Amino acid sequence: MFDEKNFKDLFGLYYVPLCYYSRKFKLDTYEAEEVVQRIFLKIWENRDHILIEKSISAYLYQSVRNESINFLKQKLATSKNQEKYEKRLRYANLFEAISEENGSSVLLVQELEGQINSAIESLPEKCREIFLLSRKENLSIKEIAEQLNISVNTVQTQISIALTKLRNLLSPYITVLIVVIIKFF
Repeated sequence: MFDEKNFKDLFGLYYVPLCYYSRKFKLDTYEAEEVVQRIFLKIWENRDHILIEKSISAYLYQSVRNESINFLKQKLATSKNQEKYEKRLRYANLFEAISEENGSSVLLVQELEGQINSAIESLPEKCREIFLLSRKENLSIKEIAEQLNISVNTVQTQISIALTKLRNLLSPYITVLIVVIIKFF
């Protein structure tokens, strides 16, 4: 089905968007790239007898979704940091459920994600850095203090400030978020 030129064109067109999509399942950049590369490798290896019944775009995005969730499950089973991957897998499953529900759910999630990212970006620089190390990198308060060469009290204070500011900035969206989450659990 694919010759080398078609495959290169497909890769060039979809690689970056698929990596971005894979990151929606809470994979880091390296993990997302690995997932997408696996998909393209499977396509290339099975190019002579692969059957795509819907659009290639739908096929690729569905493959990335499935492979991203499988990647997290595999990491959960083999990782020393199981709590980290349990959280990421729960988020990925929620994102998948919302994505499959309907287009408006996806738009709602994207809107909420945009508002959350904007609120985080509005935090003072050091406060934002500490908050992101805590929430996105899953570092402990002690690990953050050591990495930034600051006191544990400073880290706790900055995280508390961040949470208060985010709660205030995002309060209009909390009800919507709760409704969306309850709908899927």
